[in-house]
Amino acid sequence: MSDNDHPRTKLNNELQKKYGPSAQDHVQWEVYPQGPPNNLTWHATVYIDDMKHGEASSRTRGGAQDNAAEQAYKHLKNERLSRR
Repeated sequence: MSDNDHPRTKLNNELQKKYGPSAQDHVQWEVYPQGPPNNLTWHATVYIDDMKHGEASSRTRGGAQDNAAEQAYKHLKNERLSRR
């Protein structure tokens, strides 16, 4: 997977198109583990302007964040395309 295909990179690029240099001021992540230490499940939620745009779970922290970022990216992209 190239850097441009990485879900968090794609989300960041989409946010840059929408908000410019202040993009990171509009994003908040909530990431936490759940379960016993030998069997953790990571949960990630991404909020954009205090609205939930992506939510996912995975066996790894990065996997949960990537899956939530992919959801948020698709949501933002659809939002942008529907405004045309």
